[in-house]
Amino acid sequence: MSAQLVLDLPRRFAYDEADFFVTARNDRAFGLVCQWPDWHAPAAVIWGPPQSGKTYLAHIWQARANAAFADPAALEGHVWAARQPLVLEDVDASALPETALFHHLNLAREHGSFILLTARTPPGSWRIALPDLRSRIRSYPTAEIQPPDEEHLAALLLKHFSDRGIEIAPDVIAYLVQRIERSMAAADAVASLLDKAALAERRRITRAFAAKVLKTVSGGSDEADDEPDANF
Repeated sequence: MSAQLVLDLPRRFAYDEADFFVTARNDRAFGLVCQWPDWHAPAAVIWGPPQSGKTYLAHIWQARANAAFADPAALEGHVWAARQPLVLEDVDASALPETALFHHLNLAREHGSFILLTARTPPGSWRIALPDLRSRIRSYPTAEIQPPDEEHLAALLLKHFSDRGIEIAPDVIAYLVQRIERSMAAADAVASLLDKAALAERRRITRAFAAKVLKTVSGGSDEADDEPDANF
């Protein structure tokens, strides 16, 4: 049977709080989100590597606080009445409009509102020229998300396959956990890779099929099972 055309259709990203998998790697960050609105400051910071779960937690907080997302790089032109809490993601990804950010933080404090900031690095390492802004940000509650361990990685893989509408067997998850980088980015990438390969070949994702696909993309060898893959 010839391979079918695989269309790169958008998939649904689910950010349901009930589906967020809490481990020792992210429990402090999740706890910080859950502590709102009892923060001791008008803002808080969650930081960690790319695709570690910061956006997921930001959406959980958005739902809890009825918050809005705003682009940190565009704060100078952002009109905010401070009535609705605000999410600023990846604030350390580019040069910050420091005066505008300081103004937003002051508005949050004056009006009893809140801002959640996410970043890849801890606030102490951000290059901030304004002394008042630097000290203000460093005074906020902060929580780190660490790269996932095996248990967390398995849960991430299950979620990424589930978001694509794929039921996956435990032995496939166990196989993948031992062979991919421990990161949310890797879990998402391998789920996407296997999804597209399975659609193209009209096959079910089994351990043997996963081994074959990973061997193909890596150009290496693997101890793939000899069992045949079932067609749809």
